[in-house]
Amino acid sequence: MKAWSILIFAALLSACGKAADLEAITQGFAERKDSFKRLYSMIQEDTKIPSCFAVGLDHIGDYWAYKNKWSSSRNYERKITLELVLKEVGISNERYQEYLTLFKKTGSERIEYCSEKVEHRPDMPSWARILVHRSGLAVSGCSTTININGDGSIPATEVKPGYSRKIRPLGEGWYLNHDCT
Repeated sequence: MKAWSILIFAALLSACGKAADLEAITQGFAERKDSFKRLYSMIQEDTKIPSCFAVGLDHIGDYWAYKNKWSSSRNYERKITLELVLKEVGISNERYQEYLTLFKKTGSERIEYCSEKVEHRPDMPSWARILVHRSGLAVSGCSTTININGDGSIPATEVKPGYSRKIRPLGEGWYLNHDCT
């Protein structure tokens, strides 16, 4: 029993991953700002409907990857290839390869964008976030994103029981957002 407890604890501990180095992320943004700006302009161009849209290593539009197959939240049973996902969301393979190249340059894995025209949030400005670090488990962990809001606003740091959000302005409306639960 004791051996199982130690094994489970070790597995949980290893699942948490290493903590984000906010200084290194900030420096990386400064050194590769043009690549972050290019990702932002690309996602704006590729968001064809008044909604939120994502492109990443494991998430494109409404599709999520699992074991080299993709499925949609609208139909989990349907498993399709990356090529079909790209066709269905209207992104060419060449365009997706450009995203992958920029993800490598920026040390990121996904960009999400919500236009100003999202129906259920008409008073919200557009926003984009680029995932540069994540660690932890589904119910508890941290994620670090590089964000920009369409109106240039930057939220405040927030700390409360069970949740913290550290904000670091990066200039020109860009900011680092480090969330932990």
